[in-house]
Amino acid sequence: MQIVAPAGSKSGLIASINGGADAVYLGLSDFGARAKAENFDEQSLYDAIQFAHMYGVKVFVTLNTLIKDSEMSRAIEYAKLAYNAGADAAIVQDIRFIKNLKQALPDFTLHASTQMGIHNADGAKVLRNLGIARAVLARETLQQDIAEIKKVGIEIEFFVQGALCVCFSGNCYFSSLASSYSGNRGKCMQLCRKPYLFNGERGYFLSAKDLCLYEKLDYLSNLGVDAIKIEGRMRSDEYAYAATDVYKNKPKDAEYTLKSVFNRGNYCDGYLSENAQFNVIESKIQGNIGVNIGKIHAVNGNIVAVNGYIPHKNDGFKVIRNGTEVCGAVESGGKIVTSGVCKPNDDLHRTFSGALTEKVKSVKRYIDIFVKVILKSGDKPTAIVTLPNQTEITVCADFVVESAKTRGITADDIVRVFNKTSDYLFKPNIDVDIIGDVFIPISQLNEFRRNVYKTAKQAIIDGYTIKRSKLPYIGFHYNMFDGNGTILMVESENQLDDDILQKVDYIVLNPPDYTDFSVSKIDKPILLNLPITMRGADRDIILNAINRPEIYGVVSNNIYSIGLTDKPILLGIGHNIIGQCEYSHVTSVEADSIDGGFIYAYGKAPVMTLCHCPYGKCINCSGRDELKDESGRTFILRRYKAVHCYWQLLNCVPNYQNKLKSHNMFFDCTTSSREEILCALNFNYNGDFTRGNMNKGLK
Repeated sequence: MQIVAPAGSKSGLIASINGGADAVYLGLSDFGARAKAENFDEQSLYDAIQFAHMYGVKVFVTLNTLIKDSEMSRAIEYAKLAYNAGADAAIVQDIRFIKNLKQALPDFTLHASTQMGIHNADGAKVLRNLGIARAVLARETLQQDIAEIKKVGIEIEFFVQGALCVCFSGNCYFSSLASSYSGNRGKCMQLCRKPYLFNGERGYFLSAKDLCLYEKLDYLSNLGVDAIKIEGRMRSDEYAYAATDVYKNKPKDAEYTLKSVFNRGNYCDGYLSENAQFNVIESKIQGNIGVNIGKIHAVNGNIVAVNGYIPHKNDGFKVIRNGTEVCGAVESGGKIVTSGVCKPNDDLHRTFSGALTEKVKSVKRYIDIFVKVILKSGDKPTAIVTLPNQTEITVCADFVVESAKTRGITADDIVRVFNKTSDYLFKPNIDVDIIGDVFIPISQLNEFRRNVYKTAKQAIIDGYTIKRSKLPYIGFHYNMFDGNGTILMVESENQLDDDILQKVDYIVLNPPDYTDFSVSKIDKPILLNLPITMRGADRDIILNAINRPEIYGVVSNNIYSIGLTDKPILLGIGHNIIGQCEYSHVTSVEADSIDGGFIYAYGKAPVMTLCHCPYGKCINCSGRDELKDESGRTFILRRYKAVHCYWQLLNCVPNYQNKLKSHNMFFDCTTSSREEILCALNFNYNGDFTRGNMNKGLK
């Protein structure tokens, strides 16, 4: 499997390549999902691609944010920059951008970002019609779905290490609606890492453990995964090197090494094991806990010690007591000095390794070449270089070899000179053929050697082959919903009465259980709101629900549903459409302008969709609960289920667009009472609300 490693900066790029990466992914100054990374400008991108290609390492450029209409032409220019610089592929999310990009650069290889939420074979089939060669699958994808996706004939890339977003990939709106800084635009405020009150306890109930699938590599390979991906463009060079090296070379101390560079929550294996949905959250500590060194046995003021452990220069630590962080500590003068009050039997965790930092700065990845130097009196010196791809180049000097008058130059002299590779990271195997007694001044020999290696470097770069795409853009083909007017979404027909029904044109049913819902009392056309997620055996249940004769059409929230039915399809907010779109749609709750779609006029928007159980175990729950933040704001937790259970975290206040009245309005009253629904439809709601980004702008 190809190893795809992070490159958040030039030094991070070098660290990942030195660790053994087969490919790296990096971002430009805009349109990448890690806006806070150092990233690359035009010149540094060109240099990075040339450096990577020297090692045969592919470069994937992230253009995977949502893109406004006003930004579209600039985003295409960024793509052209990446294409012309030699990028092997672009990683994308925005369905509108994908169409424009395939028109502008039809042979640019595209990879679907994990932000597109591809997690089943139905979604993968749609990707093929968009001209996309590879899917970076949602981290929530189940093993049986990976195997089915492989049958579609699309390349599969899967995250194996690093931070795990608690929300289903691409559908977190928490940061955006709270601050206008959108995770879908690379500017997440990480509200999931804040403490919340849940079931009477305070903890980090939205903070997911780090992902670690090192023990499942053979398993992933057997499922058909083509590439494994390491998250971490915002993490250290030590992390980039060590994580890549572990997955490349599989050392015996793999787990220890991985935990030494970053370890949030003692890891989890995502959703690839039985009962994985109960092992995602670490509620006591939301940051790096590193590797456990041992119990503190001695405390002398702010100096602590662990039996048998001697800290390395510049080591960093955390002290943990009963699963909770007490304080930090650092190495100073060969001792461990803490920033707080510690006790014997507290756990000491090393969170930063000074030794690893030294190793990363010293390690280099060399390129093996074979150099044959031929010297003959009266002829120009010649070097025949065999490159890593086994092609040969011949380099001749611009001077003639002299006959030796005293001591001639020897093969050892030539080897000694050509072993000086300077800034060229070659590991040469040198053969020398000297015919007769010859002499070359060392200055000329050094000049010849530099020219040989310069020529070899350029030949390696020029010989690198970029695989361009042959996949055409076909686009979406489905029965598009062509209705107009007012659409009301509820979770049960019991929320409706005649007064409500006479004010609306369509009813969208958003049931808490897709196996059991009634629509007998509704005399309006009914659309079924399809969940963002459809994993494993969910498919049968979702299909049965869609095919019920009472259901006129569907609201799609993930591209898997595009090919799932012949009934009319309205693209819902899960498609993240924030600009003009040829398809009938509901404008994203993140949008900051009107784009011709149905306006999300009212509703407690689902700011997160969760595939794990918030209780950590099945308790036969009611399907409704709440979280409170530090300010006392209450967020409803709403469960929906097919075969698997899922949860939505609803915003603490509704989006309310009473200033944007339009002919086409979408009212999300999933959890509203009859009275609240009438207030919303009549635009006389008077409680707390937000206008989302319509006033402050989407950042």
